Amino acid sequence: LSLPTWAEFELGRAPVYWKTSNGLPPSSGEGLTLFYNPAARKMAPNEVFGVAFNGGFNQPIMCGGEPRQMTLQVRGSADPPIYTIRIRVPQHAMSLIFSFTNGSEWDGPYTLKFKVPKQWQNKPLSFFNEGLADELNREGACDQAIYPDENIAITSCTIDGFYEEGGDRCKLEIASGCMDPNSDLYDPLAIVDDGSCPMPMDSDSE
Repeated sequence: LSLPTWAEFELGRAPVYWKTSNGLPPSSGEGLTLFYNPAARKMAPNEVFGVAFNGGFNQPIMCGGEPRQMTLQVRGSADPPIYTIRIRVPQHAMSLIFSFTNGSEWDGPYTLKFKVPKQWQNKPLSFFNEGLADELNREGACDQAIYPDENIAITSCTIDGFYEEGGDRCKLEIASGCMDPNSDLYDPLAIVDDGSCPMPMDSDSE
């Protein structure tokens, strides 16, 4: 699965987009936000829950089998909605295999490969699967690895104890960031420009 441009995703030319917490390619142990545009697959969201995500690490059964409701991101009356979900990639995860559903139709599976730590690059597949099984064997581990993203604006709120709960104690209504789609620092989640975009000479005045 290759990363499209945000414009391609937003216009419905690509169904899946993702963004990492550190801006680098998806890798083990890092945070990841998946975006889904059902209009790209002509999938009508369910009237009750919208769109659900179903996926697992390395193989579909590792945290899969239980569709999780995605978070609705309303974009205005003219644009169809998009949906998001947060992923905290386990250390031993090599890939995420996932699908989307509205309860009757399915879109997928998609496979997103993760960058493996350098010291593990020559390890056999069994090393990753056994390590992953140990990681996910703890109670609540899957809920911490794949969770509804109610507070998508709180990427900076990683205070100990808050992050594990999906940030539900840190409700920030305003997501600030660079809002210039042409900038390398463009943040598609931002609803308030915080001035972090490099200012071009011909920038629009306020």
